[in-house]
Order: sequence, then structure tokens, then C-alpha cells
Amino acid sequence: MPIKYTHDQLVKKATKWLWRQGCAIVITEMAGRSQEPDAIGFCPTYSILIECKANRSDFLKDKHKCHRRAGRSMGDKRYYLAPKGMISPEELPEKWGLLEPYGSGFTIIESAGWFQDKDCRMETNLLVSAMRRIKGMMPRGTSVKSYYYQTSNRATLGIKPVETEEKEE
Repeated sequence: MPIKYTHDQLVKKATKWLWRQGCAIVITEMAGRSQEPDAIGFCPTYSILIECKANRSDFLKDKHKCHRRAGRSMGDKRYYLAPKGMISPEELPEKWGLLEPYGSGFTIIESAGWFQDKDCRMETNLLVSAMRRIKGMMPRGTSVKSYYYQTSNRATLGIKPVETEEKEE
């Protein structure tokens, strides 16, 4: 009998997988203008979208979303993540991949193809929105001063209090 997963458990697994794929930034369940990806990772030169489906009816409804019907979505590569045997590779939209949880990792049932027609504006909007939210969580009187990568390739923001900045004369 297949293991049952909640949507939240699948999103957490997707996040870990995206980090292991070399994504420097991973965003989960953050609404964009018309899309809310379950997980999307940004590697230096491409992005990977993962839609998590804990039950079959959710997967079947997914193809009726307007951005799916229009064929424009985020992600240079796109995957469904679902419990073992819930989705067959024959049911996947063209170029979509399929991941199934296996222990603490995944089995790639179907590799994703490359999408040439991704929605770059939607991805940019999502990244800008994430940056705005980070700014909103910072203590009053601080500002983002610099952006750098740590040696582990995880994106980090350097935050420096505004009141301690040296004034230019």
C-alpha cells in the first residue's frame, strides 16, 4: 500500500530536492498574480517548478487552470510530485516530469523537458514580491545594503542598519 502524504509534506520534500539540484533560491506557496507555484527553485541559469499533488482529484483539476490551458507557466523545467502510482507518465502534459517520494529522497519517474515558452514576467514578479516581503519582515530602521552568495551557493541578504551607515561628505 502506497504511503499517504499531505500537501505540506510534499512541498517540504520538493524544497529539499530543489536545494539538492543546485537552486540558489527556493520559493514555496507564494501567490503570484495568477499563479501560485507549490515550489519553484532558481538555479543560476534556469528555474524548476514543482506542483505537489497529494490526491488524484487535485491532479485532474490542475489541467483546467487557465495558465495550464494557455500553455504559459513558470519554470524552464516542470515536475509533478505525487505519491507512488498516483499519476502515470502517460497522463503527464507534454514535457512535464514526474517525481515520486522514496524514503528521504525521490525517484524520477519521468524526466522533464525544457520549456522555451516560460512566463519570464511571472517569474520576475514572484522574485520581486519575495524581495518586498523580506524587506517587510526586517526590523524598522534597517535596509538591504548588499547581496552576496555564501560559499554553499545559498542566496543571502546582507542587512545593515540605516543609522550606522557612514555619511558621505
